[in-house]
Amino acid sequence: MGEMSKPLHARVRNQANTPGPRTSPPRVPRTPRVDLNSAGYKQAASKYTRFMIAMPILLVTTYILFDRLALGHTKSLRGTPADKTNKV
Repeated sequence: MGEMSKPLHARVRNQANTPGPRTSPPRVPRTPRVDLNSAGYKQAASKYTRFMIAMPILLVTTYILFDRLALGHTKSLRGTPADKTNKV
């Protein structure tokens, strides 16, 4: 009965709640993983940059075209001048 009178978290034994020596992982010397001047790196960086520039343009264009074609909304006239009849 002595073991059952303890709370459940005290009865469960695993590595998380057993005390033991704490050791930090061994330090690994930091060496560059990639040569920043290599042709492969420059090609990958260029592709990534083009992707990051193209994605917002693609997403906005897709949204506008879907709004017009599938939902049937009309083109907004944001860049046109105001009605000329109201001018003096």
